[in-house]
Amino acid sequence: MGLREKRLEKGWTLKELSERSGVHLVKIQQIESGKIKAENMSLRNAEKLAKALGCPTSDLL
Repeated sequence: MGLREKRLEKGWTLKELSERSGVHLVKIQQIESGKIKAENMSLRNAEKLAKALGCPTSDLL
């Protein structure tokens, strides 16, 4: 399950995920749209997003 699916599962908007994770909204949009491949996002951002979503980092890659 990817980032978008995890976010939607929580019922969060991009803005909410950005605020909860500390990852810039545009960066999240780029990852979800495929402009930045999930496996190429920084480890720091992957960890922040996973912590906010309550899932293992590997779920987002």
